[in-house]
Amino acid sequence: MKQEVVRLVQMLIAAGAVVGKDFSCDPSAEALRLSDRGLEILRRAYPDVDWGDIAEVNQEDASSEAAHNLHAELGVPFVDTVLDYLQQRLMELPDKEAAWYLHQLVHGVEQRTGVPLLFLLQQRLELSGQARLEWLLRQAEVTPCNQWLQDLVLAAGGTPEDVQVTPEDAFLSEKGLALLSTVWDGDYSITVDPPQ
Repeated sequence: MKQEVVRLVQMLIAAGAVVGKDFSCDPSAEALRLSDRGLEILRRAYPDVDWGDIAEVNQEDASSEAAHNLHAELGVPFVDTVLDYLQQRLMELPDKEAAWYLHQLVHGVEQRTGVPLLFLLQQRLELSGQARLEWLLRQAEVTPCNQWLQDLVLAAGGTPEDVQVTPEDAFLSEKGLALLSTVWDGDYSITVDPPQ
């Protein structure tokens, strides 16, 4: 294991962090994974150190691993595709619908897969785009829309036959529902297969 990782583990233990709860080690990748609590322990114990860079690298490593695993499971580059959809929809949708779309897609995907879409999206955007993103996330008044469902199923490898959306309803095939449940977690009323 790299000397820097060993030193960081020593610092964590000295600060009172718990292995498996606040941090974990991956000897094969020579990497250290920090929880939010582990990072906060380091910040309190060593306030003179800028831990922001370490947290960002940790999040990049975690997102890369989660995305790789998801792509292997789905057989498609889900993360890149869904980020493309996200960027496009945020430009097209009215603000209240864009806020709904963003909340549904970003939080549901991260909850199910561990892929931090918001973090990855921020990396793609210029400063003005990042500011709008933050503003959309703070909106209390939103207008539900179903485009996020369609984009998730298509990005996960589905076809237009697997997901049909109208302003009021969303219809999924069994395959579409399976793909959605692989990449998203949350509460939403969905009908399997549209009525004939």
